[in-house]
Amino acid sequence: MNFFRAAYGYLFSFLLVAAATLVCEFIRPYLVPTNMVMVYQLAVVIAAVKLGLRPAIATAFLGVLAFDFFFVPPRLTFSVADKEYLVTFTGFFVVGVIISSLVAKVREQSLEQIRLSRQAEKARVLQAQENLERALLNSISHDLRTPLVSITGALSALQEKSDRLSSQAKQELLETASDEAERLNRFVGNLLDMTRLEAGAMRLKIELCDVQELIGCALSAMESRLGNRTVSVLLPPGLMLIPLDMVLMTQVLVNLLDNANKYAPVTSAIEINASATSDWLVLTVADRGPGAPEAELTHLFDKFYHVQIPEKAGGTGLGLSICKGIVDAHGGKIVAKNREGGGLVVEIVLPVTAQSEDE
Repeated sequence: MNFFRAAYGYLFSFLLVAAATLVCEFIRPYLVPTNMVMVYQLAVVIAAVKLGLRPAIATAFLGVLAFDFFFVPPRLTFSVADKEYLVTFTGFFVVGVIISSLVAKVREQSLEQIRLSRQAEKARVLQAQENLERALLNSISHDLRTPLVSITGALSALQEKSDRLSSQAKQELLETASDEAERLNRFVGNLLDMTRLEAGAMRLKIELCDVQELIGCALSAMESRLGNRTVSVLLPPGLMLIPLDMVLMTQVLVNLLDNANKYAPVTSAIEINASATSDWLVLTVADRGPGAPEAELTHLFDKFYHVQIPEKAGGTGLGLSICKGIVDAHGGKIVAKNREGGGLVVEIVLPVTAQSEDE
């Protein structure tokens, strides 16, 4: 590689001298030969800037030979009738070497500065990556530890104080352990789903599905968590069957409903709407929660991203990210917007024709 790079440099030097010679031939009727030296000097500067020291020195040497052969009387020979031209040759070559050295030194300094800047940028990126990985590890550790502490506490109380606890207290401890175990199971499931998405191991099983059935499956899965909360569903009559993976899209709606249920006031309703055109199905899940800052809306679907909301328990930061991965795999898109009057609406847009895996 170094050999070819060097050969390229010297070949370019030759071409620079040839170009300078053509220019000098064009202006020869208007200038005395000694003034043509400046054209060759310019070629030396170009070589120093573009190629480095050695090709620039080669350009100066070739320039001396070309100037002597083509323009110093007698022309087309290396003989010199006027010995004063020998001083011109020497001066031209020495000045060319000096210019080459200075320009090449500046060039090397510039390249070194660029290299150091790139190293510094790489170091900053690595540091930012390490900070992110540390933050993600802390987040995962916290999300794993919190339900485990609750489960351990409940079971320890049942084991150590069973004879002193009332039946109601025992039932409450068992329910706490069960709820936290379910929460832990969802978190581990989300981690596995995210791993499959990032590894490209999630394969869609596309079939024509009824949107009403899709929403019904999601509401059934969320029944215990929704409790007495009102969920309104608005579907247009005669909605067409849509090609999608029923299991995965049910998970998307479950994640969106869980997110809305977590942040919206318990007395407010969650709204699910659907509409369709000849090309797209649009599904929305809307709540009356606090919404999100406008600057953070585009980050809601980032992995492990949390919107800091006072007095609200944060999630794992995986649910919406998984939703985006599944919707993207269907060839659709998902966006979040703040609602007028407060709240958040998440909009899913899916194609009504099946997408191939390559698409």
